[in-house]
Amino acid sequence: MELVAEVYGVFAARSLFGVSPVVVLRSEDGRLLPIYIGLAEAMAINSALKNRIPPRPMTHDLLIDIIGKLNAKVERVVIDDLVDNTFYARVILKCDDDEIDVDARPSDSIAIAVRIGCPIYIEDKVLDEAGLLEDLPEEFVEFDNVF
Repeated sequence: MELVAEVYGVFAARSLFGVSPVVVLRSEDGRLLPIYIGLAEAMAINSALKNRIPPRPMTHDLLIDIIGKLNAKVERVVIDDLVDNTFYARVILKCDDDEIDVDARPSDSIAIAVRIGCPIYIEDKVLDEAGLLEDLPEEFVEFDNVF
């Protein structure tokens, strides 16, 4: 079963080894899903959440433009698996009457979703394995306060 989720925020997780960017999703049942991501993807997600539009298209903006020019539409993204601490996702496109399923990294999928406002879903099994029922860990700080 898939649960609807929203981007709760982009954070920096402090550890003994430094700082790592983390995007946190909140599912409709309230569970939080932290996904460690790369700095470039964190910046792309954070800038879209804050409505900071760069003067030239970034990679995710380019991809959205290409999809549109091919007469397709991003319908939704799904965080659908977790294998050996690696999250997997799919971008679901609609083109005419066809549904096209594209394998993608969760960070790229989320960066696309926040730009166009399409729904984000998380498979229940992923939340069961990696979701948090409590608040964010205290080592998570606002991304803008670190980067």
